[in-house]
Amino acid sequence: MKDNIALIGFMGSGKTTVGRQLAKALEMKFVDIDKLIAAKESKNISEIFSEKGEGYFRRLEKQIVVEESKDNNVIISTGGGVIIDNDNIKNLRKTSFVVFLDCEIECIYNRVKRRKNRPLLNVENMYETIQELYEMRKVLYKISSDFRVEIDSDTNIYDTVDKIKEAYINS
Repeated sequence: MKDNIALIGFMGSGKTTVGRQLAKALEMKFVDIDKLIAAKESKNISEIFSEKGEGYFRRLEKQIVVEESKDNNVIISTGGGVIIDNDNIKNLRKTSFVVFLDCEIECIYNRVKRRKNRPLLNVENMYETIQELYEMRKVLYKISSDFRVEIDSDTNIYDTVDKIKEAYINS
């Protein structure tokens, strides 16, 4: 069994929410990569994207993934685009059981449509952008994960946590 659990999936799939609950259930530390980046920069993600660009953000993300992957007994909530850089996945897979929260597009849209803190979704045609980005990334999420959990608007967080916990313990 690997020391950590890393949650991957599209923005709005529930990585932070599930991660916090999973950390409680397994008595593990919880870290959110996006929150660590925001704290390090003293800016929110949207500000980082608009002021310094996505490339800068991705470099910070890579550094923090390396740092957090070295720790033990941690639930790591990643950003939705973490899988774009193969080095991120390599670092996570060395020490983490990687779980893909595979959330339906309609569910993602309903969760993020009123939020302005998603720089890649601050567009006029948000639903279509979600579909396009998700389709481009889905194969990367699938091949990068050890376990996949399907999520929709009716999914119970405690059921999700139990599925992940069982898969992790039996890995």
